[in-house]
Amino acid sequence: MMMTQTWFIPGTPVAPAPPLARYRPAQPVRAVGSYVGSFTRPGDLVVDLFCQGPTVVRETVALGRRVLGLSVNPLLLAAARMGLGRRNPAALNAAFTHLADSPKGDVPLRHYLDSLYRSTCPACGISGVAEWFAWDRDGNYPFRKAVRCPRCEGVQEGAPDDEDLRAAGAVQPRGLSYYYALDRVAPPGHPARKRATELVELYTPRNLSALMSLILRLEGLEADEEVRTALTGALIDCFDAGSSLNPYGEERTRPRTLRVPSRYRERNVWLCFGEALSRLLAGASLPLAAAADPAALARGEVDGYALIDRAASDAGEVIPPESAALIFADPPRPDGVFWALSALWAGWLWDSPAARALRPFLRRRRFDWEWHWDALRNAVAAAGPLLTAEGRLVTLFSDPDESLLESVCLATSGAGYVLEGWGCSPEIGYRLVWRWEPEIAKSGLKMAAADVEALERGLAAVAEEAAVTALEGRGEPTAGALLHAGACAELTEKGLMARTVTIRGIGGAPLVLSFVADAIGRGLEAVPVTQVADREGVGGLWWLTDPGPDVEPPLADQIENAVWALLARQPVWGLWELIEVVYALFPGHLTPDLALVRACVDSYSVCEGEMRHLRPEDEPERRAAELVSLRADLAELGGRLGFSVRRGDGWDVRWLEEGQEAYAFAVSATANLVPHLLARSASGEGEGMAAGAGAQFCLVLPGGRARLVDLKLQRDPRLARAVEVDRWQFIKFRHLRRLAAEEELDRHALKTVLGLDPIAEQEAAQIPLF
Repeated sequence: MMMTQTWFIPGTPVAPAPPLARYRPAQPVRAVGSYVGSFTRPGDLVVDLFCQGPTVVRETVALGRRVLGLSVNPLLLAAARMGLGRRNPAALNAAFTHLADSPKGDVPLRHYLDSLYRSTCPACGISGVAEWFAWDRDGNYPFRKAVRCPRCEGVQEGAPDDEDLRAAGAVQPRGLSYYYALDRVAPPGHPARKRATELVELYTPRNLSALMSLILRLEGLEADEEVRTALTGALIDCFDAGSSLNPYGEERTRPRTLRVPSRYRERNVWLCFGEALSRLLAGASLPLAAAADPAALARGEVDGYALIDRAASDAGEVIPPESAALIFADPPRPDGVFWALSALWAGWLWDSPAARALRPFLRRRRFDWEWHWDALRNAVAAAGPLLTAEGRLVTLFSDPDESLLESVCLATSGAGYVLEGWGCSPEIGYRLVWRWEPEIAKSGLKMAAADVEALERGLAAVAEEAAVTALEGRGEPTAGALLHAGACAELTEKGLMARTVTIRGIGGAPLVLSFVADAIGRGLEAVPVTQVADREGVGGLWWLTDPGPDVEPPLADQIENAVWALLARQPVWGLWELIEVVYALFPGHLTPDLALVRACVDSYSVCEGEMRHLRPEDEPERRAAELVSLRADLAELGGRLGFSVRRGDGWDVRWLEEGQEAYAFAVSATANLVPHLLARSASGEGEGMAAGAGAQFCLVLPGGRARLVDLKLQRDPRLARAVEVDRWQFIKFRHLRRLAAEEELDRHALKTVLGLDPIAEQEAAQIPLF
């Protein structure tokens, strides 16, 4: 039951599996398959323009489409192949044993590698194997170690001894391993030789010796392609783990510079290799068979998938014009550290054109966003003619980086694409769906020079208007990232991003991306908003300083009402089918976060196998009758406790004592909190629900709304503040029924038991009586 096109398909972001897990973006599991099902037919060709993992290939092939993955980086293709190939434990174990037993001088390789990291246990003194040594960079000595001890049956940490210091210096810094590693990447006389030297020196002589020994033995190993791919992937992880870029005493995060930390950790390469292999054997894999001829696959002569070492701008050399029904693009990031290391590691692994093609990245020290958007524009411009007349480009990425979004919008609109739909959820990422218009692409070359000052004012004005529209439409405090995304999308849809590209040729004009970023920043600064919270991982939450009459109900309530309406209209749904229909109803700046949608679905439905059913108690007629019954129970209970009972003035039931409100009750079948919590004149948020200053305010809700209420209180600081200031009490339907049935209940007992079955646990909101 698809009501309109779903532009934002969240899927489930899944952290990439090794190798290179800390350098690759999260994989949008389920999202790819839904886009493929929406925009293509069986047998169509789908292209992963910047292949960085197996997800696009796997989900596309599962739906009976052909898929071609391209990347200029052979390491990323290796990571994708590892996620697609079969894993034969027996063959992998046999290959590992053969590798370990291969000769290194007069001893097996495993004995040589073990000897490099041999160390005594700091606890008991017997011989063991060090997992790592921690080094002082400036003093160039190890000051800490962790040893696997066979007697202590664990890992013991302590200070290195004299033998450890001797062993650390036993491998020559400029020995055979050093020059072998350097020559494989940049032979003598190569322009990148000096830069390659700096990268090779990111490894201790001991680790470099271990890595080069593994590379040489792997090259001579007799094994099938699947086994060789798996072992290569494990070795790539060792390249990363074995460098000196991993700081000691800190979480092992992605390195941001190629400078060795002042205190770093030297990992045992041989143990790292074994651990990587163990992860491979433990991981599940559903193998797919690759097509032998990528060109034949692109022409539709064979089915399946193929991965090729090819730059996106050269895709037309393999893919015929107007043959791709869908192109996915998760753009590579301008990460100079990763691309320099990729050039190093690819050179170590392969003497191939693809590895040599990465050598320019050794010399390029700066990868900025200005370079990024221009390179991306060239790539997507070359991909445009490959699309069929109804084809789409989907750019999807998870990084909460505003510069990346600006770069994508500039590049894609500047290459002749029209934005058809988009969505952004700070926890999930961005989804933008584009249609290529060849005539627009051609006309872009003929545009007159822009009036830079007028264009800047126009960009800022549109950004400001887009932010106000987003806040009014969402009706609740909103993350700055989404306001920024709305501004970028509006500028793109109005053609201003494409127009901005033309300033590049004007003398004295500023850098294009900086020009856009500054203009958007000025526009957003002009919006009359106040920061109401600072949420970790999302950034600030902003709300209008003076909300006007055009403000819609809170998005959280809009989503809840839509989910209930959908389930009432069609009681049985697949979970993700329902979620995607919800997203279709709330596109663009209305894009909700997945946690909210899931909470609404869970609140109104129950699972039966793979399907979701409307909760029986939430059938509209049954709920309406229940509300009538509960209001009557409240009136009867109040009278029994000796209160005067009244209705009206914005409340379902009020209990009065000596003419003053003691309790004021609102009864609701939904978790729409704003009409109750923010609609009181006493708190200055609204009118129509006035009550005495000493009254206890109570909102009576179904118990099934508990998690949803809790989430809404977390999402909207205005609600949490209202609960605290106005002392709101939440009561479940079932608890109210129990109180009404309790014949011995008196006023004193009521104060004690009213909050014994809380609907929400929200410490930050300081809900009373919970």
